[in-house]
Amino acid sequence: MASDFHIHGCQAMLQQRGILLLFLFFSQFPEKCRGADAPPSLAIIQPGRPGSPKAAEGFLARLGEYLASQTGLARPTLSYQNTPKEALAALEKKNPALGIVSLGFYLEHRKRFGLKAVLEAYPLRKYVLVASEGRVKTASDLDGKLVMGGPLYEPKFVRRILFPEAAKTAARLADWQGASAWVPKPTTRVSSALYQLGKNRVGAVLLYDSQYESMKNLGRLKKVEKVIESSYYPPAVIVAFRGAFKSAAAVSEEQRLLITALEKISTVKDAGEILQQMGCKEFRRVRSGWLNEVEKKYHFERGEKNEEK
Repeated sequence: MASDFHIHGCQAMLQQRGILLLFLFFSQFPEKCRGADAPPSLAIIQPGRPGSPKAAEGFLARLGEYLASQTGLARPTLSYQNTPKEALAALEKKNPALGIVSLGFYLEHRKRFGLKAVLEAYPLRKYVLVASEGRVKTASDLDGKLVMGGPLYEPKFVRRILFPEAAKTAARLADWQGASAWVPKPTTRVSSALYQLGKNRVGAVLLYDSQYESMKNLGRLKKVEKVIESSYYPPAVIVAFRGAFKSAAAVSEEQRLLITALEKISTVKDAGEILQQMGCKEFRRVRSGWLNEVEKKYHFERGEKNEEK
């Protein structure tokens, strides 16, 4: 009896040790996985905007610190690209968790990268076409002429959304038939574009309205006049990269944390400088009905079949 008790007692102790070792192994395993995981990543893609990846490093560091402090995640890896070619080359290597992208970039590449728009930047802004005083009196004055500007890195967005044939905001220009007759010449250097305009080497310059206001305040538009302007659009949309996922559903927990941090950034006392450098005041939930209409318009103009996301 005593020997039976001893045998059963030894077996029980061995089972307990086995369970303990099993618990210790699996409790450590997730920690090792988390330590090996790469930090989340966020790509800022704003074709035609000024600056460079190098010049943006200080801003990206501040944004990364903010996101880490608000989410509890490791400080994200951030990047800034202001030409589509460089942005797409980076995305071919790796998709980030989130992107802060131009509306034109979203519309052109949303299906390719499975982009889900979740937030949009406010306030909404216009795009402004300027020309030398008295040189553009009718739309035909720009037929076959060079038009410079940052927004022209996304010529389809310019033609189909900003200034289509039916654009009411452009109707004030006589004989308006859309922007398809322009010869686009994209540039990130607004000062250079205005210089070319002053030398009559280009027919017009297309500006973000923030650039227009800045140049006007600096006295750079003394012999330049506004020709037409677009309706209001968000200067950026925040998107989740979902790859091949077709569901309009959800995003990962990591993405959700980052989205929440960006949505509430305007309420965080020390984050004002970050928003100022982004050129906006806040991020709001995307207007799904409005965005759906813009998507249909963009793809209808492309002659593509409309499909549900």
